[in-house]
Amino acid sequence: MPAMLQPHIEHGTAGQQPTLRLLSWNGLLAMGDGLAVRAGWAGQDRSASWLLSARPSAVPSARRMTAVRLASWGLCEHAKNADLLVGALVADALRHATAKVRLSLWVEDDLLRCEIEDDRSALAFTASCRKAADRGHNPVLARLACCWGVAGKVVWFELVTGDRACEHA
Repeated sequence: MPAMLQPHIEHGTAGQQPTLRLLSWNGLLAMGDGLAVRAGWAGQDRSASWLLSARPSAVPSARRMTAVRLASWGLCEHAKNADLLVGALVADALRHATAKVRLSLWVEDDLLRCEIEDDRSALAFTASCRKAADRGHNPVLARLACCWGVAGKVVWFELVTGDRACEHA
Protein backbone atom coordinates (compact mmCIF):
# COMPACT_ATOMS: atom_id res chain seq x y z
CA MET A 1 0.00 0.00 0.00
CA PRO A 2 1.46 3.44 -0.90
CA ALA A 3 2.58 5.43 2.14
CA MET A 4 0.04 8.22 1.64
CA LEU A 5 -2.87 5.75 1.69
CA GLN A 6 -1.75 3.96 4.83
CA PRO A 7 -3.67 4.73 8.00
CA HIS A 8 -1.97 6.79 10.68
CA ILE A 9 -1.59 4.94 13.98
CA GLU A 10 -1.28 6.98 17.14
CA HIS A 11 0.21 5.12 20.07
CA GLY A 12 -1.40 5.82 23.41
CA THR A 13 0.26 5.93 26.79
CA ALA A 14 0.90 2.81 28.82
CA GLY A 15 -2.25 0.73 29.18
CA GLN A 16 -4.08 2.40 26.27
CA GLN A 17 -4.69 0.83 22.89
CA PRO A 18 -3.28 2.65 19.85
CA THR A 19 -5.91 4.56 17.87
CA LEU A 20 -6.31 4.42 14.12
CA ARG A 21 -6.95 7.70 12.33
CA LEU A 22 -7.42 7.83 8.57
CA LEU A 23 -6.36 10.96 6.75
CA SER A 24 -9.07 13.19 5.32
CA TRP A 25 -9.39 13.93 1.60
CA ASN A 26 -7.82 17.33 2.24
CA GLY A 27 -4.95 15.74 4.17
CA LEU A 28 -4.32 13.27 1.35
CA LEU A 29 -4.43 16.10 -1.19
CA ALA A 30 -1.85 18.11 0.76
CA MET A 31 0.38 15.08 1.25
CA GLY A 32 0.18 14.15 -2.43
CA ASP A 33 0.94 17.70 -3.51
CA GLY A 34 3.96 17.84 -1.21
CA LEU A 35 5.26 14.58 -2.66
CA ALA A 36 4.72 15.85 -6.22
CA VAL A 37 6.70 19.02 -5.50
CA ARG A 38 9.56 17.15 -3.81
CA ALA A 39 9.71 14.59 -6.64
CA GLY A 40 9.75 17.33 -9.28
CA TRP A 41 6.41 16.26 -10.75
CA ALA A 42 4.84 19.67 -10.16
CA GLY A 43 6.74 21.10 -13.10
CA GLN A 44 8.24 24.54 -13.38
CA ASP A 45 4.90 26.34 -13.46
CA ARG A 46 4.55 29.11 -10.95
CA SER A 47 0.85 28.43 -10.55
CA ALA A 48 -1.21 25.85 -8.67
CA SER A 49 -4.87 25.22 -7.96
CA TRP A 50 -6.59 22.77 -5.62
CA LEU A 51 -10.21 21.80 -5.00
CA LEU A 52 -10.67 21.20 -1.27
CA SER A 53 -13.57 19.55 0.52
CA ALA A 54 -15.54 22.06 2.61
CA ARG A 55 -14.45 20.51 5.91
CA PRO A 56 -12.35 21.85 8.79
CA SER A 57 -9.32 19.96 7.45
CA ALA A 58 -9.31 22.36 4.47
CA VAL A 59 -7.66 25.12 6.52
CA PRO A 60 -4.47 23.28 7.59
CA SER A 61 -4.29 21.53 4.22
CA ALA A 62 -4.50 24.83 2.32
CA ARG A 63 -1.86 26.35 4.58
CA ARG A 64 0.43 23.34 4.12
CA MET A 65 0.07 23.34 0.32
CA THR A 66 0.69 27.09 0.19
CA ALA A 67 3.88 26.77 2.24
CA VAL A 68 5.18 23.90 0.09
CA ARG A 69 4.53 25.79 -3.16
CA LEU A 70 6.07 29.02 -1.91
CA ALA A 71 9.17 27.10 -0.82
CA SER A 72 9.41 25.42 -4.24
CA TRP A 73 9.11 28.82 -5.93
CA GLY A 74 11.85 30.33 -3.72
CA LEU A 75 9.42 32.60 -1.86
CA CYS A 76 9.94 31.35 1.71
CA GLU A 77 10.15 34.91 3.05
CA HIS A 78 6.48 35.39 2.11
CA ALA A 79 5.27 32.13 3.65
CA LYS A 80 4.26 33.60 7.04
CA ASN A 81 1.97 36.29 5.59
CA ALA A 82 0.58 33.96 2.93
CA ASP A 83 -0.08 31.33 5.61
CA LEU A 84 -2.09 33.75 7.74
CA LEU A 85 -4.05 35.10 4.79
CA VAL A 86 -4.81 31.72 3.20
CA GLY A 87 -5.88 30.30 6.56
CA ALA A 88 -8.21 33.24 7.25
CA LEU A 89 -9.81 33.22 3.80
CA VAL A 90 -10.28 29.46 3.61
CA ALA A 91 -11.81 29.49 7.11
CA ASP A 92 -14.14 32.29 5.99
CA ALA A 93 -15.10 30.35 2.85
CA LEU A 94 -15.89 27.28 4.97
CA ARG A 95 -18.59 29.23 6.81
CA HIS A 96 -20.55 29.43 3.55
CA ALA A 97 -19.44 26.57 1.30
CA THR A 98 -21.53 23.44 0.99
CA ALA A 99 -19.15 21.05 -0.75
CA LYS A 100 -15.97 22.53 -2.25
CA VAL A 101 -13.51 25.41 -1.88
CA ARG A 102 -10.97 26.21 -4.61
CA LEU A 103 -7.56 27.64 -3.69
CA SER A 104 -5.43 29.03 -6.53
CA LEU A 105 -1.94 30.53 -6.31
CA TRP A 106 0.34 31.99 -8.93
CA VAL A 107 3.33 34.29 -9.23
CA GLU A 108 3.63 36.80 -12.02
CA ASP A 109 5.30 40.20 -12.38
CA ASP A 110 6.69 40.20 -8.81
CA LEU A 111 3.26 39.49 -7.29
CA LEU A 112 1.94 36.40 -5.54
CA ARG A 113 -1.80 36.20 -6.15
CA CYS A 114 -4.11 33.95 -4.19
CA GLU A 115 -7.78 33.33 -4.98
CA ILE A 116 -10.32 31.52 -2.82
CA GLU A 117 -13.65 30.52 -4.31
CA ASP A 118 -16.44 28.65 -2.55
CA ASP A 119 -19.51 26.97 -4.00
CA ARG A 120 -22.28 29.15 -2.60
CA SER A 121 -24.69 30.79 -5.01
CA ALA A 122 -23.59 34.02 -6.67
CA LEU A 123 -26.47 35.93 -5.06
CA ALA A 124 -25.58 34.74 -1.53
CA PHE A 125 -21.89 35.43 -2.21
CA THR A 126 -22.55 39.00 -3.37
CA ALA A 127 -24.72 39.78 -0.33
CA SER A 128 -22.14 38.30 2.07
CA CYS A 129 -19.25 40.20 0.45
CA ARG A 130 -21.18 43.45 0.52
CA LYS A 131 -21.72 43.05 4.30
CA ALA A 132 -18.07 42.11 4.79
CA ALA A 133 -16.89 45.13 2.81
CA ASP A 134 -19.15 47.40 4.88
CA ARG A 135 -17.48 46.23 8.11
CA GLY A 136 -13.92 46.23 6.73
CA HIS A 137 -13.85 42.52 5.72
CA ASN A 138 -10.90 40.85 7.38
CA PRO A 139 -8.46 43.13 9.24
CA VAL A 140 -5.63 40.63 8.65
CA LEU A 141 -6.27 40.85 4.92
CA ALA A 142 -6.21 44.65 4.91
CA ARG A 143 -3.04 44.76 7.03
CA LEU A 144 -0.90 42.09 5.31
CA ALA A 145 -1.93 42.06 1.66
CA CYS A 146 -0.63 44.57 -0.83
CA CYS A 147 -4.10 44.64 -2.33
CA TRP A 148 -7.22 42.51 -2.18
CA GLY A 149 -10.73 42.40 -3.51
CA VAL A 150 -13.78 40.47 -4.53
CA ALA A 151 -14.49 39.48 -8.14
CA GLY A 152 -17.67 37.50 -8.73
CA LYS A 153 -17.52 34.56 -6.28
CA VAL A 154 -13.77 34.92 -5.67
CA VAL A 155 -11.95 36.68 -2.82
CA TRP A 156 -8.35 37.40 -3.76
CA PHE A 157 -5.21 39.02 -2.38
CA GLU A 158 -1.74 39.85 -3.65
CA LEU A 159 1.63 39.99 -1.93
CA VAL A 160 4.61 41.78 -3.43
CA THR A 161 7.43 39.28 -4.05
CA GLY A 162 9.99 41.50 -5.77
CA ASP A 163 11.21 45.06 -5.62
CA ARG A 164 7.83 46.55 -6.49
CA ALA A 165 6.54 48.98 -3.83
CA CYS A 166 3.39 48.09 -1.95
CA GLU A 167 0.89 50.88 -2.56
CA HIS A 168 -0.95 50.69 0.78
CA ALA A 169 2.05 50.35 3.12
